[in-house]
Amino acid sequence: MAHLDIARIPDYTLFRDACRSGLSVVRPLTQATRGSDSYGWNFGRGWPPSYAAFGRMRVLTTLEHAISLNPRRALEVAAGDAALSACLAERGVSAWANDLRADELSEALGAFENGSEIKLLPGNCFDLDPSQTGRFDLVVAGEIIEHVAHPLDFLRHLKGFLENGGRIFLTTPNGAYFRNPLPTYAEITDEQALESRQFRPDADGHLFLITPAELCDLASRAGLEVERLELFATPFITGHCGFSMMRGKLAASACYAMEKLCQRLPAALKEKFCYSMVAILR
Repeated sequence: MAHLDIARIPDYTLFRDACRSGLSVVRPLTQATRGSDSYGWNFGRGWPPSYAAFGRMRVLTTLEHAISLNPRRALEVAAGDAALSACLAERGVSAWANDLRADELSEALGAFENGSEIKLLPGNCFDLDPSQTGRFDLVVAGEIIEHVAHPLDFLRHLKGFLENGGRIFLTTPNGAYFRNPLPTYAEITDEQALESRQFRPDADGHLFLITPAELCDLASRAGLEVERLELFATPFITGHCGFSMMRGKLAASACYAMEKLCQRLPAALKEKFCYSMVAILR
């Protein structure tokens, strides 16, 4: 299995600002979106330990990883609101966004000042053809592989969009996490039986979760190499195990410090204690 690197979690000042003011601290949102932020992700508060704080850390961590790869041309599959694509486009990246929900994707881009700069590729990502889209030096698949009935086929398909030296950046819940209630990928005996349930949004569509070892095996079988594999989001951030009872502005610094400290746990213990996984494949 690939070595578990120390996670590239965001700087505390940025994380604190996102907890205080929402993800507008990194997203190029229009002023008109302030009145339509019903869940508070973009402009609302969300202090740790809580799901709201975890969501902010996951977004910031994903963005920092993507930027660190210095992409020129990036494809985001199952992009949702395409917020990551908007952040990359703001930094000069030629960003392409795909999502199964074409109308929602098109509408979502209106929330960003640079929404017109993002190229749309609506529809099932398996129907995309690199001979028509061209190839990319970065393909992002955030929180999607656990919704796909055939993850090996998925990775092979994404590999086809990579130019020489390109990378796949993937995020997914960690199947080895001690509170994971779902089967892991290795425990699935009939992938075809999952096809009718795939591609549903959010947790309702989680078909299984993938452990670090399983992801490394899938990548190898797809002809990919795991360049980096990181785990983050302990209960000090997510609020699991009753920690959410202590959430608040005053706890933020201590929670962040404990998250950083937990990154130095032995790999086997870290696998059990961290909720989220990120991987860079090439």
